Amino acid sequence: MSDSERSLQTERLRLGVIGCGTVAQIMHLPYVRSLPDRFELTALSDLSPGLLEHLGEQYGVPPERRFTDYRALLETDVDAVLVLSGGSHAPQVIAAAQAGKHILVEKPLCFTLREADEIEAAVRAAGVRLMVAYMKRFDPGYRYGQGLVGAMRDARYIQINTLHPSEDQYIDFHGVRRFDDVPEDVARRLHRAQEELLDEAVGGISDALRFVYFDVFLGSMVHDINALRALVGEPEDVLFTDIWPPDSKFPSVTTVLRHPGNLRTTYTWTYLADVRDYFEEIAVLSPTDRVRIQFPSPFLKHWPTPIVVQSMENGALVDKRVQVSYDEAFREELCAFHDCVINGTEPLTDVRDARTDIAVLQRILAAFDPTALGGEAGKHR
Repeated sequence: MSDSERSLQTERLRLGVIGCGTVAQIMHLPYVRSLPDRFELTALSDLSPGLLEHLGEQYGVPPERRFTDYRALLETDVDAVLVLSGGSHAPQVIAAAQAGKHILVEKPLCFTLREADEIEAAVRAAGVRLMVAYMKRFDPGYRYGQGLVGAMRDARYIQINTLHPSEDQYIDFHGVRRFDDVPEDVARRLHRAQEELLDEAVGGISDALRFVYFDVFLGSMVHDINALRALVGEPEDVLFTDIWPPDSKFPSVTTVLRHPGNLRTTYTWTYLADVRDYFEEIAVLSPTDRVRIQFPSPFLKHWPTPIVVQSMENGALVDKRVQVSYDEAFREELCAFHDCVINGTEPLTDVRDARTDIAVLQRILAAFDPTALGGEAGKHR
């Protein structure tokens, strides 16, 4: 019996983490440690030597199990990896699959549809499990709301609003550590690779719109698109997209999606940096029922996701507010990943699911006419 087989038989996964930035420090690493019956953190990888040293000491990972090159981590005896690095995750995911490691990967899975297809082929060939970390899909409140939406007879209109303040406040009070010690040649190489992928994904658009695609669309909006699709299925068409102000570091996006039948979605995502109030709601509305799923900030732990339900009873309007659980979505996600690996259950959020999100977001961007902005944002088409 191999070491890997023996580890799986005891139902405790030896885990390596690739990428130790903000979300790893705030959520993933603490919750891995909170599940000692499921995971043993045995290896870390990050481009920053200083961060590796700091987190290695904090989580008891010895120096010989800390790697600035993720490929060295994949040569160890870990059973599974969390891929939490920035940018496209295709290189790390494909290498992990080829090394026979099971994978939980943060969104976005990648930048392009080609990469998604290559990832799917690598995972299938290796026979490993891959789950994409859409934590909202594992949120107890969201799941409760999903059941209510599924029982609706005539959903007519969906309204999604995300008001996104600066993340600095969360980074500060969680004590996220950063070290300015990534070698310059490594940083330049990664930047060039990202620019090439953006060329492939969205073409020669302005720098401002490239930022919107990888930071806003793939960095944040992808969560709501995935949650929307799980609620009501695939949109048939993108009717409208606007992105404003031109060339702003604090962009806003509004798009209108058409679904089968009489259903439409209006989605506005806006970065409002200074007001310390994160707001995110998916409201599904029918002539007889209204279901509002209200997500807390993803940087706050164990905050419930309230569900507000409105309906008429005996001629009276009834408002019901439901708080299902204080269970943390990130922790639930890790438990689901463990179940996929140990019991062979199909991942709720797989490669095909993530690929569809990327395709929808590319269609949303394609529906925007940059020439309407004028100035630099309307050039370089």
